[in-house]
Amino acid sequence: MAGPVDAVRVVLAVVRSVRDHDVEYPAASLAYYGFISLFPLLLIVLTLLSRSAATAIQSATPPFLTPGTRELVYDVMADRSGGRTAITVALAVLTWSGANLTVGFRSTVERAEGELDTSVTGRVRDALCVLGSLALALCTIVLTTVAFSAFSARPSVVAAGVVALVATLSLAFLPLYYFPSRRVTSLREALPGSLTAALGWTGLLVFAHLYAANAERLAVYGAISGIIVVLTSVYVAALLLLTGVVLNATLAGR
Repeated sequence: MAGPVDAVRVVLAVVRSVRDHDVEYPAASLAYYGFISLFPLLLIVLTLLSRSAATAIQSATPPFLTPGTRELVYDVMADRSGGRTAITVALAVLTWSGANLTVGFRSTVERAEGELDTSVTGRVRDALCVLGSLALALCTIVLTTVAFSAFSARPSVVAAGVVALVATLSLAFLPLYYFPSRRVTSLREALPGSLTAALGWTGLLVFAHLYAANAERLAVYGAISGIIVVLTSVYVAALLLLTGVVLNATLAGR
């Protein structure tokens, strides 16, 4: 009985800490900066890729977006006008958003743990780990999705894809929870938060896929509802990331 009781106590402590530290507000901030980074990031990636590679990714990726939103994204993929000016603006937006993402994540670590490495070296290290881990997670999602889309949609294949995504995301998130923290002293101690975020992100992707597949059957659908779903999903994803920070801090303090 000790195991389940301890688990319930940890969950209650995490919920209480999330509420006490107002984690939903930095999560909203992270969601905003993450959302406005999507199209600049898409523009830069497509600029680096050839047109055939961009088309291959477009055709291989399953529909996580509603039909209307997907058409909007495809229009962006097809339109490469603007040249250097568009790339410059995209880089500026990504730099600004990346800096704010790092600050927001570090502030949550400080709220949860009560301490933080404020040296210049610590700030640079944390920025590289936060942004690098998130970039690695996005690459993991794309590569796993493209890889498993080559197979038939049998239940066993879908289940294997979900398990693979959870495993790879858990590894991708480890630096995010290990390096900025002062309480987490090993990768093993960073695993609970990393696994929580990975499970949550995978669940969000499954929900997005199911919603997109059934969007035309709903009373409200199209680009606007799709954007709302994306924005809400980004917020929940940010909240899951920060909940992982609180979970690790709670376990480290026991």
